[in-house]
Amino acid sequence: MRILIISTFFPPLNSIASLRPYSWAKYWTLEGHDVTVLTTQKQQDPTLALNLPNPGFELIEVPLPSLFHSLKNRCQATSKKDENNPEKKGNTPQINFLQTLRRKKGIFHACRMPDITHFWTRPAFRKIREKGNWDLVVSSSGPYTVHIVAEKLKKSGFAKKWVADFRDRWSDNHIFPGLFPFTLVEKIWEKKLMKSADAITTVSTPYSNTFKAKYGSEKVHVIENGFDPEDLENIPKIPIFLDDGKFRIIYTGSLFLRNQNPEPFFKTIAKMKQDPKNQNLLEKLEVIFVGPEQQTLERLINQYQIEKWVKTLGFVNREVSLRMQRDAHAVLFFPWNDSTVDGINTGKVFEYLYSKTPILCVGEKNHQSIQQLIHESKTGVTLTTTEEIESYLIDHLQNTSKQPTTIPSSILERYSRKELASQFLKISKLL
Repeated sequence: MRILIISTFFPPLNSIASLRPYSWAKYWTLEGHDVTVLTTQKQQDPTLALNLPNPGFELIEVPLPSLFHSLKNRCQATSKKDENNPEKKGNTPQINFLQTLRRKKGIFHACRMPDITHFWTRPAFRKIREKGNWDLVVSSSGPYTVHIVAEKLKKSGFAKKWVADFRDRWSDNHIFPGLFPFTLVEKIWEKKLMKSADAITTVSTPYSNTFKAKYGSEKVHVIENGFDPEDLENIPKIPIFLDDGKFRIIYTGSLFLRNQNPEPFFKTIAKMKQDPKNQNLLEKLEVIFVGPEQQTLERLINQYQIEKWVKTLGFVNREVSLRMQRDAHAVLFFPWNDSTVDGINTGKVFEYLYSKTPILCVGEKNHQSIQQLIHESKTGVTLTTTEEIESYLIDHLQNTSKQPTTIPSSILERYSRKELASQFLKISKLL
């Protein structure tokens, strides 16, 4: 079968979102299919790049028009300096305003309209139509623009079947509310595009229920995020941390402080610092946050005066991140603090599951499907109050030996990237 995958997120771009379309390209190629990937041109720091093997699929990178490429680079550069301080000296008023809208509304942020990649759709379509016809086209968003290219291919007769994949919702996105009047256009456009799609896939049952209500249950399918066990096999076996008796708790990835709340965890450490009985125990604690754009997190850590025990490391390559997850004593997870939102099955949690390191959830108990998975697999606990967190820390700081999780093989097999790629093709063959 001749398959085209359209995704602006793809290696070497170091993002958890790159792994979903990459796994399809990898395993569909290994199954003997003729796979091509259409993506944007990448400029990735080689020290941080996501270097994953290519078993034989074709990769086509189409650059943004030069004007918008420069705008994207400038936005990203100022964002890395301080995304949470849009009035930073040195930025022009226009860049400050754009960054404020990007941060609060989600525009130019690979999720809401308008997005810079909108100006990529026409050259991308022109380039890919030269390759002829496709048995299956899969577009994985955000941004929404990948679906525009896929629909053009379908309507022009270049695609026999089209599956629209949503890692996150578009017109009713739970993180970014969008910008009026584009929000009205998005609803109309999403409905128009999805009418042409042969099927819709998404990452969780709660998300699928939302799409089913709009587009019909027969059209929507769940293909969860997952993990490729080969990624763990290919990293160094040598422990990444010193054997110094410390109890290490690791958080990896982005942290949306508007909706994920580490403050109960920080308050607990600050409280223990003031307690003569627990001060010595804290000497055994090290908490490390790994991820991008941590300025606001650092200010919060400084506010509670716990920087001696809680540190930020910035962005690291994926090999380092996986080794830290594997060798930590616990990995942190902060559920979305809005109980009306469910279905955020981030790929990070599946990395946590496969690391066999206990998961420490800090937030409201079991109101999200991903927390139910953690409970079902017996790989972690959820702590809500500072009293519960303090009790956990005291117990584990008194005995810092690691207790790996024993996760059922049936769960690991269910969420392997290879199995999920196979499930996807089964769905496409029924269309």
